[in-house]
Amino acid sequence: MPRSIERNIWLRIFHLLTDLALTEVSFVLAFALRTEIRTFYFFGSAQSIHSYYGVAALIFFAWWLLLDMQRAHEDVAPASVWNDFKISLRTAVIGSVMLFAATFVLAIELPPRSTVALFALLNTLMLTVNRVFFRSIREYMQSGGGLNKRILVIGTADKSARFVKTLSEHPGWPIHLIGYVDTDRKNGLGAPADLRYLGTPEDLTDILHQHTIDEVVFAVPTRQIADCTDMLALCEQEGVRAVILSNWFSSLVAHVSTDIQYDQPVLIYTSMRHKEWQILVKRLFDIAFSAFLLVLLFPMLAGIAIAIKLTDNGPIFYRWKVVGFNKEKFTGYKFRTMVVDADRLKAKLEAQNEMKGAVFKIKNDPRITGIGRILRKFSLDELPQLWSVLKGDMSIVGPRPPLETELPRFDSWHRRKLSVKPGLTCLWQISGRSSITDFDEWVKLDLAYIDNWTLWLDFKILMKTIPAVLLGRGAH
Repeated sequence: MPRSIERNIWLRIFHLLTDLALTEVSFVLAFALRTEIRTFYFFGSAQSIHSYYGVAALIFFAWWLLLDMQRAHEDVAPASVWNDFKISLRTAVIGSVMLFAATFVLAIELPPRSTVALFALLNTLMLTVNRVFFRSIREYMQSGGGLNKRILVIGTADKSARFVKTLSEHPGWPIHLIGYVDTDRKNGLGAPADLRYLGTPEDLTDILHQHTIDEVVFAVPTRQIADCTDMLALCEQEGVRAVILSNWFSSLVAHVSTDIQYDQPVLIYTSMRHKEWQILVKRLFDIAFSAFLLVLLFPMLAGIAIAIKLTDNGPIFYRWKVVGFNKEKFTGYKFRTMVVDADRLKAKLEAQNEMKGAVFKIKNDPRITGIGRILRKFSLDELPQLWSVLKGDMSIVGPRPPLETELPRFDSWHRRKLSVKPGLTCLWQISGRSSITDFDEWVKLDLAYIDNWTLWLDFKILMKTIPAVLLGRGAH
């Protein structure tokens, strides 16, 4: 392994370990600081770290996962104190939310909220300072070339120029360009001036012997991939890492990963980029949050049910047949907000549909009852769907589930929204769904959510949904 790569790995590992150590230190200090505050401002009861070793262990693994998810120790983000602070704050905030959810599910006693708040504050500050410190170390080592990866570029002039332009846009990347091998055999004509021409593919053996090279980057068009076989074999023989810059299927939004399947290496194209542990965290949060709200809001749910029953003596719930993840059908539940025979009357109102596309929607739907308008204005009719979240048919955050009757009217590209679990809220909820009149625009918001999904995005959507609901901006 080249020394520069090895040093990078060890620096990242050391950075991770110090982040985790400082996280545990901030947890301990939160208890000490709370004790000191209580000496002049009495509140709560005295607490000791000794009662929360289980929580400390949980924090260690949760923060490890969060830092890994954000690729916090790789050179992928802009180098600035502000960016360091954002990563640290994001880790502390999401980690604290995960902590509440996990302790609820695992039935572990959580420290007082004041301690958790102090911990999040101290953790943010410590992680930020640590990131600035390690960034300074990295910049110092890069200035001496100790972390720079030495790269040889092989390819056509235009592809190589595009690659060099990308590097110039990221001056913080630890890369040193050794030179350029021209696969078009035009003596480097058209290549960037700062990329030294070293020869043609026939000269590769001598180039690898004469220069210290950590990585060979193939910047070639698809038509030349097959011609690179011998050069790739030579890199393997010489023990030099090779990377192919591929623009295959570049028009697709799919993310690419590699694996060993069917007893051979494969490239996997998928519309979502996530790790299994992230899906597990999302599911644990769904269980904890939906169970908590069902218990907390039970009196309100009972009051709404009684009000609906007293209004017209019809059924309390509306059972709607919807389509979920991977086109699995399930029955969802909402508080009934329309007259009993609303589905039969819908056919008579089709001509008034204000939504372009597969969905039916009119602003002043005459089928909606008086209490139904209030429930819809504040999205209270959606609350029974928390049961679908608890069961696993839905998630707290995700695209709106389509009705079975709507699915046949979907275009092919609409159906990609079914590649994730549907949810109670998503980008369409916080983007003014009542003002959207084109179903295509609605689906584009759902696909934008899918393509950019992270746990942090779920958290932001949830935080923006709360004021939208409280202010009545989430009306159907």
